[in-house]
Amino acid sequence: MLFLLTVFLSAFLLFQVQPFIAKVILPAYGGSATVWTTCMLFFQLLLLAGYSYAHVLQRLSFTRQWQTHGAVLILAALSLPFTTPAASLEFGINEPITNILLTLAVAIGLPYFALSATGPLVQRWLTFSDETKVPYRLYSLSNVGSLLALLSYPFVFEPVFDLPQQTLVWSSGYIAFAIAMMALALKLEKSRVSNAKQAQLDNHKDTSERQKNTSRAVTKGTLALWLGLSALGVMLLVSTTNAMTQNVAPMPFLWVLPLALYLLTFIIAFHSPRLYVRWYWLAFYLICALMAIMLPVVGSQFDFISQVLMFSFILFAGCMICHGELIKQAPTAEHLTLFYLIIALGGVLGNALVSLAAPQAFDQFYEYPITVIAIVFALMVSLANATQGVAGISTAFGTIPRTLVLSFLGLTVVALSGVQLSLDKQLTQHQIASERNFYGLLSVVETSVNGQAERRLIDGTTSHGTQAIEPALAQQPKSYYRENTGVALALENYMPLKRAITPIKVGLVGLGAGTLAAYGKRSEQYHFYELNPAVIDYAQQYFSYLANSQADISLHQGDGRLLLQHALQTSGSENFDVLVLDAFSGDAIPAHLLTIEAMQLYQAHLKKNGVLAVHISNSHLDLTSLTRNLANSIGMQTHYFYTAPTASEPNAAQWVLISNNTELFKRYQVKKYISQWPSEHQADVLWRDDYSNLLSVLK
Repeated sequence: MLFLLTVFLSAFLLFQVQPFIAKVILPAYGGSATVWTTCMLFFQLLLLAGYSYAHVLQRLSFTRQWQTHGAVLILAALSLPFTTPAASLEFGINEPITNILLTLAVAIGLPYFALSATGPLVQRWLTFSDETKVPYRLYSLSNVGSLLALLSYPFVFEPVFDLPQQTLVWSSGYIAFAIAMMALALKLEKSRVSNAKQAQLDNHKDTSERQKNTSRAVTKGTLALWLGLSALGVMLLVSTTNAMTQNVAPMPFLWVLPLALYLLTFIIAFHSPRLYVRWYWLAFYLICALMAIMLPVVGSQFDFISQVLMFSFILFAGCMICHGELIKQAPTAEHLTLFYLIIALGGVLGNALVSLAAPQAFDQFYEYPITVIAIVFALMVSLANATQGVAGISTAFGTIPRTLVLSFLGLTVVALSGVQLSLDKQLTQHQIASERNFYGLLSVVETSVNGQAERRLIDGTTSHGTQAIEPALAQQPKSYYRENTGVALALENYMPLKRAITPIKVGLVGLGAGTLAAYGKRSEQYHFYELNPAVIDYAQQYFSYLANSQADISLHQGDGRLLLQHALQTSGSENFDVLVLDAFSGDAIPAHLLTIEAMQLYQAHLKKNGVLAVHISNSHLDLTSLTRNLANSIGMQTHYFYTAPTASEPNAAQWVLISNNTELFKRYQVKKYISQWPSEHQADVLWRDDYSNLLSVLK
């Protein structure tokens, strides 16, 4: 029971801290989805370090092992975070990956390292009581703890506890784990001294010789197969997470779901190898692989839930293949820590390929289809290795000749590759520019709507600005910013009499294609705050809104909230007449821009009768109740503006104007466009910096 409790606690804490610490860091990087994949890379690196440490410890006697590990546990306890860690920006905003890794190392590095070594170490200790026992079922049960930790975060810990409370709970849990770990070690030490059979384990030479005579040799081919299968599983996990969070706010639920499915496949495969039936999972995965290749083309036709389900099926089937083949290749007890070490190494390799190498090598998210196809190839290699000397492969429909199955898989790899190349050509044929960086995938496409040629800025799959190519129409605002939208009404009707004498000053959090610059008048100031440097480059290079604006344009690179906070602290209020909040991350506003503290900051930068215009057009999140409650929290009034799509403007625009400027909303030009709120008001939806729950605004 103590074995199970210790492993369960360590696994629970390992995976409980992952969404928590990523959520702490997220605001400093504008809500980028890549924050989570970078955190995953750190977790994989520390897991590899912990598994390496557990493997090296096997060279020591059991007494030395638990004494050494006890010292590590104590050092880790001394470095526990009992207050919410802060994100580091030591290397500047342009080095986000380095900053994130540094933040994680300082905040939870040593405790996470100590926890990560527990699984293989305790499982190896279990074999000391029975040298013939290979405790892979214990590994399966530890993953149950990991799964429960992940599922409990978005549904229990995130809604109930704020960030400081979550920190305290996690650190207290670590102390409980360390006590359980030492109790287990002392119990084993006492048993070892009193048990003559156990005492023989001190003689490593005799034990090793006897084990070598009964164990299966680990060849280089086997090591390569372990490495490849574990790497592909993690590559599918990370690339799926990227795909799922690219167009929806990066929130713990969408981080947790793919990781939970990944762990579930470990639980099933390692609990009992009989649960992995090759022919069944092969058939299921081939269907899923074709679905994965088609998703970039047909995915936008499905709603959020349907897309998540499709991604989930693909991930689950692929990871079952990888982990099912892994357990069929699993070694006996003396190679246990080596097996886990190679799995951890594969995890780091797979994560690094997706998080670090892929953005440098590809300007599209090609790693996802490549991984999907590579899993079919890896299965073919594993089958070839497993069926050498066997005439055929048994299925529910009889025995299929080995060569026929392998030939079919080879042709499948070729066919899927051909379909992927063909679809990619169709998807990118209208692109004139594309760039991928830490903040996502940015592209410029040219298309035609009702015979009118236009150019669009696309972030992921979401349009962030449109401009007509014909010179006579080029300065006409389009899409979400067109005439009579909420933001247009605010910019065109803000104190018109005063505006003729004193030019207004406008702040805009989020640049896009720079469309709103078209509303600028002579001598007016438009200050754009944009996190992604690629957006600034593209807005200047491929769109002319900024260059042709009559206003004085200033571009500020960095997270809008952080820049405004710094300005308030150093030079005071900017005294904006209008402040526009239009900072998208894929298809959602980053959560840290919609908290009480953020609203107080915006209010501090507005003049007394200034207007805050919040863009809430969204396919997956209903932000109406949240914005109303936030406005109420700072004592300001709200009005909702809905602009319906038309044949020439297919995008519906939703804006909320927040202001105590009653004169503005009484004007006929504004009043006639005020809309009814689209949904029932939820008074309890309110976010703070230390508490937000995106599930509460999911449509």
